[in-house]
Amino acid sequence: MAEAVAIHQVDLERVSFKGTVDAVRQYSAAIDKARNRKMRGQLWEDLLLNLARDLVPLRPGRQEPRAVKRRPKPYPLLNQPRRKFVEISHRNRFWKGRPRNYKGFN
Repeated sequence: MAEAVAIHQVDLERVSFKGTVDAVRQYSAAIDKARNRKMRGQLWEDLLLNLARDLVPLRPGRQEPRAVKRRPKPYPLLNQPRRKFVEISHRNRFWKGRPRNYKGFN
């Protein structure tokens, strides 16, 4: 990803990570089967060009709050749009005011 960004002058945040992983998986078999160094170089350049073209939309102000729809205990349910979600730090605790039952090392 970094090499594609450097060569084709695109923003690193706009390059799709999932698209990169998928493209590398597809191209790796072809690069392995390439007959000579010149073909490998051409395939590599083609891969970098495709990575630079596979951009995600620019979404200024997007937040990624620490919440999930089906939660492993300590996170609140995400039952409203992300842009309206207000993360409350004290609600991220699992115990919710109950005393913790620690089993000591004794």
